[in-house]
Amino acid sequence: MIQFYLLGDMGSGEVSQYLVSRALKKHIGNKKTFVCGLGDNIYEEGCTGINDTQFITKFEKPYENISDKIKFYMCLGNHDYGAESGKGNSLIQIKYGKQSEKKGKKWIMPRNYYSFRKKDKNVTVDFFVVDTNLYNLKEKEIKKQSEEMSKKINASNADWKIVIGHHTWRSIAGHGNADEKLEVFLSRLYCMSPFDLYACGHDHNKQFINMKMNDKTLPLIVCGTGGKVYEDSIDFNYLDDKCELEFYSNNLGYAFIRAFKSKLKISFLNDENIEEFTYEINKI
Repeated sequence: MIQFYLLGDMGSGEVSQYLVSRALKKHIGNKKTFVCGLGDNIYEEGCTGINDTQFITKFEKPYENISDKIKFYMCLGNHDYGAESGKGNSLIQIKYGKQSEKKGKKWIMPRNYYSFRKKDKNVTVDFFVVDTNLYNLKEKEIKKQSEEMSKKINASNADWKIVIGHHTWRSIAGHGNADEKLEVFLSRLYCMSPFDLYACGHDHNKQFINMKMNDKTLPLIVCGTGGKVYEDSIDFNYLDDKCELEFYSNNLGYAFIRAFKSKLKISFLNDENIEEFTYEINKI
């Protein structure tokens, strides 16, 4: 069994981030595990340099209670790019990730998109971290990312293939569904190289949605509840008849996933470690 956590939209440095961190630490206990960060790592506009104190106040300090053996595999959110167009502040977080990895610290981010594998004797899970900030990328960069990640997904022989990004594909919350550019990117990626799950943040709540695509069911997870309380309204009309909302919650917290050979067991917990919802995805 491989077990891991989903944690998004966390880098506020506020009390809410510390509440989730405390709950996460308690739940981790002595587990051999890791965290998949879902973006918006540093509010409000990312970091301006490798020595920016926000890396300390909005990441290192809030998670200093968690051992450096527990790695955080991070992805880029819109706030991590900042207000500037183009690469903005995103390159600073990548540079910080490379430095952190060399020092044996938590933050892992080798590129703006990358993949990694987790394996034990019974199950293998491949993770494909994508950069969904498409309006910050040139068309040739988007094409290159799509082709590279599609090739990696198709080459994978893992039991489970999980795609991680920041922006919502489908959502009943404030940001709603993917814009046209992201819709094309994610749909094409799935059609060219099918995967088993898409997980993201962006909206500051928890959702589990089953979406029909190509006569298959693709589970979608939204879990942007790591550091900022949800304040936007909910609109169920965002979902069409191809989507089924299984669960949503506006509480702070995280998701915990256990991967077995033939199933994924997904649990959503709040900042008091009370389990709000559990769902199983079974291999067909």
